Parts: sequence; C-alpha cells; structure tokens
Amino acid sequence: MSHLDGEPTVLIYGAYGYTGELVVAEALSRGLRPVISGRSAERVGEVAARHGLTARPFDLADTGNAAAQLADVDTVLHCAGPFVHTYEPMLAACLASGTNYLDVTGETQVFAAIYARHDDAVRAGITVIPGVGFDIVPTDHLVARLVGAVSDAVGADVAMISRGGFSRGTLRTAVDGIARGNLVRSGGELVAVPHAHRALTIDVGRGRPVGVASTPLGDVCSAGYGYGLTEVATFTAVPLSPVVRALSTPLRFVTASGAGRAVTDLVIDRIPVPDQTTRDATRSTGWARVYRADGSGLSLAVDVSNTYAFTARSMVHAAITLHARPAPPGAHTPANALGADFLLSIPGGDISWPFPEPRPA
Repeated sequence: MSHLDGEPTVLIYGAYGYTGELVVAEALSRGLRPVISGRSAERVGEVAARHGLTARPFDLADTGNAAAQLADVDTVLHCAGPFVHTYEPMLAACLASGTNYLDVTGETQVFAAIYARHDDAVRAGITVIPGVGFDIVPTDHLVARLVGAVSDAVGADVAMISRGGFSRGTLRTAVDGIARGNLVRSGGELVAVPHAHRALTIDVGRGRPVGVASTPLGDVCSAGYGYGLTEVATFTAVPLSPVVRALSTPLRFVTASGAGRAVTDLVIDRIPVPDQTTRDATRSTGWARVYRADGSGLSLAVDVSNTYAFTARSMVHAAITLHARPAPPGAHTPANALGADFLLSIPGGDISWPFPEPRPA
C-alpha cells in the first residue's frame, strides 16, 4: 500500500515497549498519527488512549490476519524484539500486504535473513530496511563514507559504544546473542568465533581511547551486503573481555538453557531502564576502520545523541524520508536506501565528529 501524498501512514508494532513508546512520542512530535499496535490488546489500548491514537492489536502468529491489518499502512515501524523471534512473521505480512518494513534490530542473524529476502521484496514492490536505529545508522554511514575513500577496500572493523544504560529488551537480545554465539565475516562468509575473540583499543577522539571486544552486531552483515567487504568484525565495550573469551562456550550453554534464561529474566526485570534525565545527559559513539588487503586504511568516529533517543528519531525520520523519496524495492542498508548522508539529516540526532576527517589506521 502506498499513499504518496501527505504524511505516511505508519504502524508502530511493539508500541508499548521501552523503545516503542519513544518512537510513538517522536512520531507525534513530527506530526504523524501512527497506528498503535502489538500483541497485547490491553497495553496497545492504553498507549493509544493516552495519545488519542488508533489501537490495532494483533498477533504475528496469524500471518494472514497480520497482512490484513497492514492493508492500509505505508510503512511498519517494527519495535518488538528480540527480532530473531518476530522479524519473519512481520516481514511475511509486509510482503503479502505491500507494506514497507523498518526495524531497529541489531541481531546479526536477522540482518542476514532479511537481506536474503531481497528478491521477495522486489517482487512485492516494498522497501525493507533492517537496523534503522543506533544499530546501524551511524556505523553504516561511516562504512559507506570510508569505502568511498579507501580504494580496493576488503574489510572493516566496526564498533558501537552505547552509554547511559540499556532497555530490558536490549538486555534480553544480548543474552539471546550470547546463546547464539559470535560471528564475523571471513572470506565473504559468516564464520563462528568465540565471544570477545579479538580486543581493540580504538581512538574515538578527544583523548578518549576505548577498549572494545568482538561481539556480533548487524554490521557484520550490512558491511558485506551493502559494500562488498569480505572481512568484517564488530566490537563493543565488553567488561572483563578476557574472561568472556575464556568462558565463551559455557556462557553459550548457560544462556541457552531454560534455567539460565529464567534466571537472567529475573535479573533483567530488576535493572532500571534509562530515564529521560539519563537520555538527555548521555551520548553514544560509532567507530569504523575500513582497510585494504595490505592492512592500510582509514578510521572515523561519530558521536550521536543517547542510543534510545537517537533510535526513535532515526526510525521516524527513516519512515518520513522513505515516503518523501521512495527507495527502490528490495532489502537495503540505511545509507543505501535513504542516502549516504541520511545520518546527517536526522532532526535531533545531535551529530558531532570527534575528529573531522578520516585518519590513517
């Protein structure tokens, strides 16, 4: 479905979650009247009533009904993670209804699976863009920019540093990621490696070297899919990374077990989420190094607003941009679909450069 005049018709699925509520607020601030959706009719109704919006609860388990619920929607803003459990039925509903698909996943396997549906999206005439939040808009921009500056690039190291705490959904996704294991791109293929198998100290400017260790992030897929890089590893700040590396196998076993999941869920439910004060006071950073076969290359870092504030602003701006300047049907990275400088156009993204130009690395 496509309404090319006026504002886009958007449906926010998972609108009552931590990130979903921020996306709702941002959509309203940009003049949109989103349809509020999710699995729980009660919680969907509460959010819709609070803002005077339309409530449309439905369960993704019924793909036919989900597609019918999307028949009048231009773009779905999918906020209900862990996405490894929800992307497939939502994407199937979007393909059936002709609805564009945006999500805020950071899960490597989800990126790989969605990119593999490119031809299906082309046939359906829809644009599919996973990772339109802090995962992966800042780093996708960096990789796109550096690939343009590094001739004969073959690989990238990419890092995200999120500050100010995490939502419970993010923490549950992280636990799920530990259970599924670490991945890198090597020789153009996804290859399993131990968690924290590599550690780096990266320059993010202003005298702030940061220690990071390898962990599976979306850029493992997007940097290969979008820019043809065959060697990609992703990193974030990992406390006690040597211990995590040594215990990689038992950590996967524990987090994959029913008892382990039950314990981690109890712990996560007691962790406070970032409040407005914290979001206003913190900023997050993306960093990338793109290199040639001989190891020479360039690096660049970018600071943005708090992870969750940025994610909400980026997701809504992606929907508005896609409506104003439709991208070709298919599955794309954010920069490839929405423009190389999409990052710079996000209202309230609070973009700044720790150093203004790429540095030899």
